[in-house]
Amino acid sequence: MSQEAVERILGRMITDRRFLCQAIESLQTASMQEGYPLSQIELRLLSGLDLDCITEFAGHLDPGLCRADGTRG
Repeated sequence: MSQEAVERILGRMITDRRFLCQAIESLQTASMQEGYPLSQIELRLLSGLDLDCITEFAGHLDPGLCRADGTRG
């Protein structure tokens, strides 16, 4: 996976509440469903993130920066 793909996953986690919830349940499944295949090392590294911090940070974003489908919360 490229650095760009990692950044896209992180961006989706903070701007797309639905994706974040899916990633909390299973990052591997959420990433595959969205077309972001991860190597085992990348999956391990991204899975080690503090998702509570990401959730908190996402809650502070202006709604204009988040997905417009109403899934942000």
